[in-house]
Amino acid sequence: MYKKILEELVENIMNNLKKAGFIVEYISYPENKRSIDIVGLHGQKRLMIKVTVDASHLTELEVKDLKKASVAYNATPLVISEKYRKKKMEPDVVYRRKDLNIICTELLEKYFLENDKPLVYEVQGNYVVKINPQKFREKRLELGYSLGDLADKIGVSRKTIYEYERGNISVTVDKAIKIADIMGEDVFEEIDLLKQKAIQILEEEPPRNKIEDILMRMSKRKGTILYKLFRTPIDYVLRTRKDKISIINARRDYEKLKIKIKEAERITRLTRSKEIIIRNPEDVKLIERLLLEE
Repeated sequence: MYKKILEELVENIMNNLKKAGFIVEYISYPENKRSIDIVGLHGQKRLMIKVTVDASHLTELEVKDLKKASVAYNATPLVISEKYRKKKMEPDVVYRRKDLNIICTELLEKYFLENDKPLVYEVQGNYVVKINPQKFREKRLELGYSLGDLADKIGVSRKTIYEYERGNISVTVDKAIKIADIMGEDVFEEIDLLKQKAIQILEEEPPRNKIEDILMRMSKRKGTILYKLFRTPIDYVLRTRKDKISIINARRDYEKLKIKIKEAERITRLTRSKEIIIRNPEDVKLIERLLLEE
């Protein structure tokens, strides 16, 4: 039952992204607990999506992988789910967890097909709205309110209004309704999902094997950044000044390797990255030669 629901979700998401002009690829490796299910490309905009029925079931490893891959490939990470902690997600709310945006399919459709951007975040059980500081100040001056006048009308302190205009604090939905009644909704910051990027994650784990140790030392020596991935068909992404190199650590099982490479190619096509397959430490020299050509 769970698998069928998940398949329907993936199909729905891919159809909507295609309607919105995206080229999309479904990633089916590894078979279970993978970090990326869909990769999308529209012009210079890239999406990396994890699809799940209940977003609270995401593992720490899946979250880290999704964020690292998104930084490595300069993509926007997004989690799409129908539920969070067994409760149906609200269609006008972006749930914020572990520096990731989580939305339902209905919100995805409104955002990509109707250009209807949401306003409300849910963070740790609280519903908040971000204020656009410049528009807020302009509207206050247009209406002829002093900081104190507006504070009295909204029911907050003068200092709070000052902080709104500096963009330092968000407002609860209750306060946002009061502000909208006085100033209109234009003073709020729309949530543009495609403009939100993942936060850089620094690698701290020691190397898992000899090949990884050589890659890490080479990356450090060359001044590049190496991202280690665990639950995707690509094992490493090497970011240089000009390029992205997707590295696949080949396994002995030939049949599994064929599937892995095929799925990795779906990602490299849309991220426009170079693909290298390594089988032993000597193969790392291929990467060094590529770096010398830059």
